[in-house]
Amino acid sequence: MGSQFGFYVNLIFAFLLFLLYGAVLVPPDSFWPAAFLGLLYPYLLVINLLFVVAYALLKSKRLLLSLFVILIGFQHLLNFVQPIPGLRSGKGALKILSYNVHYFSKDISGKQLDHPRITDFLRSANADIICLQEARLFKSGRLSPDGLRDALPGIRHYHLAHTIASAGPLTLSKFPIVSMGEIRFEHSANMVLFSDIVLRPGDTIRVYNCHFQSYRITPEDYSLTDPDKTGTNEQQLREARLISKKMIIAFTFRASQARTVAAHIRKCPYPVIVCGDFNDTPLSYTYHILGSRLDDSFTEAGFGISNTFNGFMPLFRIDYILHSKRFKAISYHRDPIELSDHFPVEAVLEWLK
Repeated sequence: MGSQFGFYVNLIFAFLLFLLYGAVLVPPDSFWPAAFLGLLYPYLLVINLLFVVAYALLKSKRLLLSLFVILIGFQHLLNFVQPIPGLRSGKGALKILSYNVHYFSKDISGKQLDHPRITDFLRSANADIICLQEARLFKSGRLSPDGLRDALPGIRHYHLAHTIASAGPLTLSKFPIVSMGEIRFEHSANMVLFSDIVLRPGDTIRVYNCHFQSYRITPEDYSLTDPDKTGTNEQQLREARLISKKMIIAFTFRASQARTVAAHIRKCPYPVIVCGDFNDTPLSYTYHILGSRLDDSFTEAGFGISNTFNGFMPLFRIDYILHSKRFKAISYHRDPIELSDHFPVEAVLEWLK
């Protein structure tokens, strides 16, 4: 009876994992429950792997159920984890860095404005193109756009926009920015910058600096997810409802935003690099819509899990560097530096003639 019950439980978790693969195709603004499944992927994957191991130890053919479902979603697995280090080589001369800097809050709260640690990090990274999200757009000082440009070797150009009065996305480049544009979304403070950059005469690319709809969950909202906080059952239920509502709003907004940007990319006359904070995992509609025609630097040249959110969802990769087929990623790196609630991601891209 016990082994039969265990197999029924296995059936349920295998079915949920299988269902998840189709959920990424469902627009959350049409059916929002599908979006929640994508957040469960790492946990459903681990549970199914445990069933495989358990039945393997018991020398039972029942291991084939979870193993089969895991293998069906093998491409999704590779979007989540890269088991083998990338060993690519090439003439990679274009280094891209994307980083949600959370308004430089660590330097501001640490009173590091005269010697900001974020500037030291960006200088050491020595990227050719830097896409920052949630940058505090000071009018002067070391963390202002001019201050960052002057402090970073080779950086001579930048493009910015305000999403709120004092902050927004910022793209910095060693190469000339010859044209600039914005994609703003209705009823949202999030947006996308796109910059046309001339790498060399005759070779122009477009870089999209994206920040899609945030969950806008504040520390006061989630004692449920914070082990250091406690609350009454009634309080936790109220918080769960509030968090769920915020997540549903974000899911539905991002679906529309992703389609808008994907349509814009399809009309672009240049090879593109799409960077930024998607606020969604690789098992999401947002990633599916944007990544279906582009390559992911992580899956090409990364290793491990590359979680990029430094918060209450520690397993999730929500920051990306995607690119056209005209590029090949020859290296990818997620830096564990803790200067924000995100980790920066870097990729070196080779231009394919």
